Amino acid sequence: MIIRSLLLLLPMSIWAGLIISKRLSSREITASFLGTVWVFHVTLMINIIVLNLGSWSILVNDSLFYGVPMDWIISQSIVAGALIPFTRSLNWSIGVRLFLQSLFIVMMYYFGDVILLGDYAEWSVLSIIVLSSFPALFLSDWTANDSYIYGRSFLQSLSWGFLLFWMFPSTVFYLTSDSWASFLDRGIIANSFYLLPLLIPIFLIASALYQFAVEGDGTGFPYDAPKRLVTGGIYSYISNPMQLGICLGMSWWGIVVDSVFVFVSALVALCLFVVFKDVCDGSCAIGRDSAEWKKYQRITPKWWPRLFVK
Repeated sequence: MIIRSLLLLLPMSIWAGLIISKRLSSREITASFLGTVWVFHVTLMINIIVLNLGSWSILVNDSLFYGVPMDWIISQSIVAGALIPFTRSLNWSIGVRLFLQSLFIVMMYYFGDVILLGDYAEWSVLSIIVLSSFPALFLSDWTANDSYIYGRSFLQSLSWGFLLFWMFPSTVFYLTSDSWASFLDRGIIANSFYLLPLLIPIFLIASALYQFAVEGDGTGFPYDAPKRLVTGGIYSYISNPMQLGICLGMSWWGIVVDSVFVFVSALVALCLFVVFKDVCDGSCAIGRDSAEWKKYQRITPKWWPRLFVK
Protein backbone atom coordinates (compact mmCIF):
# COMPACT_ATOMS: atom_id res chain seq x y z
CA MET A 1 0.00 0.00 0.00
CA ILE A 2 2.90 2.36 0.78
CA ILE A 3 4.51 1.64 -2.59
CA ARG A 4 1.23 2.23 -4.41
CA SER A 5 0.74 5.51 -2.55
CA LEU A 6 4.22 6.68 -3.51
CA LEU A 7 3.68 5.66 -7.13
CA LEU A 8 0.61 7.90 -7.18
CA LEU A 9 1.57 10.83 -4.96
CA LEU A 10 5.16 11.31 -6.16
CA PRO A 11 4.31 11.73 -9.88
CA MET A 12 1.33 13.93 -8.99
CA SER A 13 3.53 16.14 -6.80
CA ILE A 14 6.19 16.50 -9.48
CA TRP A 15 3.59 17.28 -12.15
CA ALA A 16 1.83 19.82 -9.92
CA GLY A 17 5.17 21.39 -8.99
CA LEU A 18 6.11 21.84 -12.65
CA ILE A 19 2.79 23.52 -13.34
CA ILE A 20 2.75 25.73 -10.24
CA SER A 21 6.35 26.84 -10.79
CA LYS A 22 5.19 28.58 -13.99
CA ARG A 23 8.22 27.30 -15.82
CA LEU A 24 5.93 25.75 -18.41
CA SER A 25 3.97 27.55 -21.07
CA SER A 26 0.21 27.08 -21.35
CA ARG A 27 0.81 25.02 -24.48
CA GLU A 28 3.20 22.69 -22.61
CA ILE A 29 0.66 22.26 -19.80
CA THR A 30 -2.01 21.47 -22.39
CA ALA A 31 0.35 18.96 -24.00
CA SER A 32 0.96 17.18 -20.71
CA PHE A 33 -2.76 17.04 -19.93
CA LEU A 34 -3.64 15.57 -23.33
CA GLY A 35 -0.87 12.99 -23.08
CA THR A 36 -2.06 11.95 -19.63
CA VAL A 37 -5.67 11.63 -20.78
CA TRP A 38 -4.63 9.43 -23.70
CA VAL A 39 -2.60 7.05 -21.51
CA PHE A 40 -5.37 6.89 -18.93
CA HIS A 41 -8.14 5.93 -21.37
CA VAL A 42 -6.18 3.42 -23.43
CA THR A 43 -4.29 1.79 -20.55
CA LEU A 44 -7.46 1.37 -18.51
CA MET A 45 -9.31 -0.16 -21.46
CA ILE A 46 -6.51 -2.61 -22.24
CA ASN A 47 -6.24 -3.63 -18.59
CA ILE A 48 -9.96 -4.32 -18.33
CA ILE A 49 -9.97 -6.35 -21.56
CA VAL A 50 -6.89 -8.38 -20.64
CA LEU A 51 -8.18 -8.97 -17.12
CA ASN A 52 -11.45 -10.35 -18.49
CA LEU A 53 -9.57 -12.55 -20.95
CA GLY A 54 -7.66 -14.07 -18.04
CA SER A 55 -4.21 -13.08 -19.25
CA TRP A 56 -3.42 -11.67 -15.82
CA SER A 57 -5.01 -11.19 -12.40
CA ILE A 58 -5.01 -8.35 -9.88
CA LEU A 59 -3.29 -8.88 -6.54
CA VAL A 60 -4.98 -5.96 -4.73
CA ASN A 61 -8.61 -5.50 -3.79
CA ASP A 62 -9.12 -1.76 -3.19
CA SER A 63 -9.68 1.30 -5.40
CA LEU A 64 -10.87 -0.97 -8.19
CA PHE A 65 -12.77 0.02 -11.33
CA TYR A 66 -14.02 -3.09 -13.15
CA GLY A 67 -11.32 -5.00 -11.29
CA VAL A 68 -8.45 -2.62 -12.15
CA PRO A 69 -6.81 -0.44 -9.45
CA MET A 70 -7.36 3.18 -10.46
CA ASP A 71 -4.49 4.67 -8.46
CA TRP A 72 -2.11 2.40 -10.34
CA ILE A 73 -3.55 3.47 -13.71
CA ILE A 74 -3.41 7.17 -12.79
CA SER A 75 0.25 6.91 -11.76
CA GLN A 76 1.08 5.27 -15.11
CA SER A 77 -0.86 7.97 -16.93
CA ILE A 78 1.00 10.84 -15.27
CA VAL A 79 4.49 9.38 -15.71
CA ALA A 80 4.06 8.06 -19.26
CA GLY A 81 1.70 10.80 -20.44
CA ALA A 82 3.12 13.91 -18.75
CA LEU A 83 6.46 13.53 -16.97
CA ILE A 84 8.42 11.59 -19.59
CA PRO A 85 7.16 13.87 -22.42
CA PHE A 86 8.30 16.85 -20.30
CA THR A 87 11.89 15.66 -20.80
CA ARG A 88 11.72 17.15 -24.28
CA SER A 89 12.75 20.40 -22.56
CA LEU A 90 16.05 18.68 -21.70
CA ASN A 91 16.63 18.07 -25.41
CA TRP A 92 16.46 14.32 -24.97
CA SER A 93 15.90 12.53 -28.26
CA ILE A 94 12.60 10.89 -29.11
CA GLY A 95 14.32 7.49 -29.06
CA VAL A 96 15.54 7.96 -25.50
CA ARG A 97 12.12 9.02 -24.29
CA LEU A 98 10.41 6.11 -26.05
CA PHE A 99 12.88 3.78 -24.36
CA LEU A 100 12.13 5.37 -20.95
CA GLN A 101 8.41 4.91 -21.49
CA SER A 102 8.89 1.26 -22.42
CA LEU A 103 11.17 0.64 -19.45
CA PHE A 104 8.74 2.30 -17.04
CA ILE A 105 5.75 0.27 -18.27
CA VAL A 106 7.72 -2.99 -18.11
CA MET A 107 8.82 -2.24 -14.54
CA MET A 108 5.26 -1.35 -13.50
CA TYR A 109 3.85 -4.62 -14.79
CA TYR A 110 6.67 -7.01 -13.97
CA PHE A 111 7.91 -5.57 -10.68
CA GLY A 112 4.98 -3.55 -9.32
CA ASP A 113 3.47 -6.36 -7.21
CA VAL A 114 0.01 -5.32 -8.39
CA ILE A 115 -0.55 -7.74 -11.27
CA LEU A 116 0.10 -11.46 -11.56
CA LEU A 117 1.02 -12.03 -15.18
CA GLY A 118 -0.30 -15.09 -16.99
CA ASP A 119 -0.12 -16.56 -20.46
CA TYR A 120 0.60 -14.14 -23.33
CA ALA A 121 0.99 -11.30 -20.81
CA GLU A 122 4.01 -9.96 -22.69
CA TRP A 123 1.78 -9.18 -25.67
CA SER A 124 -0.58 -7.26 -23.40
CA VAL A 125 2.27 -5.21 -21.97
CA LEU A 126 3.57 -4.58 -25.49
CA SER A 127 0.11 -3.40 -26.57
CA ILE A 128 0.10 -0.88 -23.70
CA ILE A 129 3.48 0.43 -24.80
CA VAL A 130 2.56 0.66 -28.49
CA LEU A 131 -1.07 1.80 -28.23
CA SER A 132 -0.93 3.87 -25.06
CA SER A 133 2.51 5.26 -24.22
CA PHE A 134 3.96 5.91 -27.66
CA PRO A 135 0.95 7.81 -29.11
CA ALA A 136 0.76 9.88 -25.92
CA LEU A 137 4.37 10.97 -26.36
CA PHE A 138 3.78 12.04 -29.96
CA LEU A 139 0.51 13.78 -29.06
CA SER A 140 2.26 15.67 -26.27
CA ASP A 141 5.21 16.64 -28.46
CA TRP A 142 3.05 17.77 -31.38
CA THR A 143 0.86 19.86 -29.08
CA ALA A 144 3.80 21.45 -27.28
CA ASN A 145 5.53 22.23 -30.59
CA ASP A 146 2.29 23.30 -32.29
CA SER A 147 3.10 20.93 -35.15
CA TYR A 148 1.52 18.05 -37.10
CA ILE A 149 -1.95 19.52 -36.81
CA TYR A 150 -3.66 16.59 -38.53
CA GLY A 151 -1.93 13.98 -36.38
CA ARG A 152 -2.62 15.65 -33.07
CA SER A 153 -6.20 16.49 -34.06
CA PHE A 154 -6.77 12.83 -34.95
CA LEU A 155 -5.31 11.56 -31.66
CA GLN A 156 -7.28 14.12 -29.68
CA SER A 157 -10.47 13.05 -31.44
CA LEU A 158 -9.85 9.40 -30.58
CA SER A 159 -9.18 10.35 -26.97
CA TRP A 160 -12.44 12.27 -26.61
CA GLY A 161 -14.20 9.43 -28.42
CA PHE A 162 -12.95 7.06 -25.71
CA LEU A 163 -14.26 9.48 -23.11
CA LEU A 164 -17.73 9.92 -24.59
CA PHE A 165 -18.50 6.43 -25.86
CA TRP A 166 -16.56 4.20 -23.49
CA MET A 167 -15.32 5.87 -20.30
CA PHE A 168 -18.48 7.85 -19.55
CA PRO A 169 -20.93 4.96 -20.16
CA SER A 170 -18.67 2.57 -18.24
CA THR A 171 -18.70 4.94 -15.27
CA VAL A 172 -22.49 5.25 -15.49
CA PHE A 173 -22.84 1.46 -15.60
CA TYR A 174 -20.47 1.06 -12.67
CA LEU A 175 -22.64 3.39 -10.56
CA THR A 176 -26.05 2.09 -11.73
CA SER A 177 -27.76 -1.16 -12.60
CA ASP A 178 -27.06 -0.73 -16.32
CA SER A 179 -24.28 -2.61 -18.10
CA TRP A 180 -22.69 -3.40 -21.45
CA ALA A 181 -24.61 -6.70 -21.53
CA SER A 182 -27.30 -5.52 -23.96
CA PHE A 183 -24.73 -4.33 -26.45
CA LEU A 184 -22.43 -7.35 -26.12
CA ASP A 185 -25.26 -9.92 -26.27
CA ARG A 186 -26.98 -8.41 -29.30
CA GLY A 187 -24.69 -9.86 -31.94
CA ILE A 188 -22.51 -8.32 -34.64
CA ILE A 189 -25.18 -8.08 -37.36
CA ALA A 190 -27.80 -6.51 -35.10
CA ASN A 191 -25.27 -4.09 -33.63
CA SER A 192 -24.19 -3.08 -37.14
CA PHE A 193 -27.71 -1.84 -37.86
CA TYR A 194 -27.90 -0.15 -34.45
CA LEU A 195 -24.63 1.66 -35.10
CA LEU A 196 -25.47 2.94 -38.59
CA PRO A 197 -27.28 6.11 -37.39
CA LEU A 198 -24.09 7.09 -35.53
CA LEU A 199 -22.57 7.93 -38.90
CA ILE A 200 -24.53 11.22 -38.84
CA PRO A 201 -23.05 12.61 -35.58
CA ILE A 202 -19.64 11.19 -36.48
CA PHE A 203 -19.80 13.06 -39.79
CA LEU A 204 -20.72 16.30 -38.02
CA ILE A 205 -17.94 16.01 -35.44
CA ALA A 206 -15.29 14.84 -37.92
CA SER A 207 -16.19 17.61 -40.38
CA ALA A 208 -15.94 20.23 -37.65
CA LEU A 209 -12.56 18.96 -36.46
CA TYR A 210 -11.29 18.75 -40.04
CA GLN A 211 -12.31 22.35 -40.68
CA PHE A 212 -10.65 23.46 -37.44
CA ALA A 213 -7.40 21.89 -38.65
CA VAL A 214 -7.56 22.99 -42.30
CA GLU A 215 -8.95 26.49 -41.96
CA GLY A 216 -8.07 27.39 -38.39
CA ASP A 217 -4.81 25.47 -37.80
CA GLY A 218 -6.14 24.26 -34.44
CA THR A 219 -8.14 21.52 -32.75
CA GLY A 220 -11.41 21.15 -30.90
CA PHE A 221 -9.72 21.37 -27.50
CA PRO A 222 -10.25 24.89 -26.10
CA TYR A 223 -6.58 25.28 -25.08
CA ASP A 224 -5.36 24.17 -28.50
CA ALA A 225 -7.96 26.15 -30.39
CA PRO A 226 -7.94 27.46 -33.98
CA LYS A 227 -5.83 30.52 -34.64
CA ARG A 228 -8.12 31.89 -37.33
CA LEU A 229 -11.85 32.37 -37.70
CA VAL A 230 -13.51 29.17 -38.94
CA THR A 231 -16.60 29.72 -41.08
CA GLY A 232 -16.09 27.38 -44.05
CA GLY A 233 -16.91 23.74 -44.71
CA ILE A 234 -19.50 22.35 -42.33
CA TYR A 235 -19.48 25.69 -40.51
CA SER A 236 -21.02 27.28 -43.59
CA TYR A 237 -24.19 25.34 -42.89
CA ILE A 238 -24.36 25.28 -39.10
CA SER A 239 -22.38 27.07 -36.40
CA ASN A 240 -22.59 24.31 -33.76
CA PRO A 241 -21.80 21.08 -35.64
CA MET A 242 -19.60 19.66 -32.88
CA GLN A 243 -22.11 20.30 -30.11
CA LEU A 244 -24.96 18.93 -32.23
CA GLY A 245 -22.90 15.86 -33.12
CA ILE A 246 -22.07 15.17 -29.47
CA CYS A 247 -25.71 15.47 -28.38
CA LEU A 248 -27.01 13.31 -31.23
CA GLY A 249 -24.25 10.77 -30.72
CA MET A 250 -24.78 10.39 -26.99
CA SER A 251 -28.57 10.19 -27.31
CA TRP A 252 -28.36 7.40 -29.89
CA TRP A 253 -25.54 5.71 -27.98
CA GLY A 254 -27.92 5.52 -25.02
CA ILE A 255 -30.30 3.55 -27.26
CA VAL A 256 -27.51 1.31 -28.56
CA VAL A 257 -26.33 0.36 -25.06
CA ASP A 258 -29.89 0.33 -23.70
CA SER A 259 -29.26 2.90 -20.97
CA VAL A 260 -31.67 5.67 -20.09
CA PHE A 261 -28.92 7.36 -18.07
CA VAL A 262 -26.65 7.70 -21.11
CA PHE A 263 -29.59 8.92 -23.19
CA VAL A 264 -30.49 11.57 -20.62
CA SER A 265 -26.87 12.72 -20.53
CA ALA A 266 -27.34 13.97 -24.10
CA LEU A 267 -30.18 16.23 -22.94
CA VAL A 268 -28.02 17.49 -20.08
CA ALA A 269 -25.19 18.19 -22.55
CA LEU A 270 -27.60 20.10 -24.78
CA CYS A 271 -28.68 22.29 -21.87
CA LEU A 272 -25.05 22.94 -20.93
CA PHE A 273 -24.17 23.86 -24.51
CA VAL A 274 -27.06 26.31 -24.61
CA VAL A 275 -26.18 27.87 -21.25
CA PHE A 276 -22.42 27.88 -21.83
CA LYS A 277 -22.74 28.72 -25.50
CA ASP A 278 -19.12 29.83 -25.91
CA VAL A 279 -17.76 26.33 -25.25
CA CYS A 280 -16.46 24.80 -28.50
CA ASP A 281 -18.04 27.64 -30.43
CA GLY A 282 -17.68 27.85 -34.18
CA SER A 283 -14.38 29.70 -34.00
CA CYS A 284 -13.38 29.20 -30.34
CA ALA A 285 -13.54 32.93 -29.57
CA ILE A 286 -11.30 33.88 -32.52
CA GLY A 287 -12.49 37.22 -33.83
CA ARG A 288 -15.69 37.25 -31.83
CA ASP A 289 -15.71 41.04 -31.73
CA SER A 290 -15.12 41.39 -35.47
CA ALA A 291 -17.80 42.38 -37.93
CA GLU A 292 -17.23 39.15 -39.86
CA TRP A 293 -17.96 37.08 -36.76
CA LYS A 294 -21.13 38.98 -35.95
CA LYS A 295 -22.33 38.61 -39.53
CA TYR A 296 -21.55 34.88 -39.47
CA GLN A 297 -23.52 34.37 -36.24
CA ARG A 298 -26.43 36.34 -37.61
CA ILE A 299 -26.87 34.38 -40.85
CA THR A 300 -25.75 30.87 -39.80
CA PRO A 301 -28.18 28.69 -37.81
CA LYS A 302 -26.92 27.10 -34.61
CA TRP A 303 -28.81 23.82 -34.30
CA TRP A 304 -30.55 23.12 -37.62
CA PRO A 305 -28.31 23.21 -40.70
CA ARG A 306 -29.35 25.28 -43.67
CA LEU A 307 -29.54 23.49 -47.01
CA PHE A 308 -27.93 26.11 -49.22
CA VAL A 309 -25.11 28.61 -48.82
CA LYS A 310 -25.08 31.80 -50.85
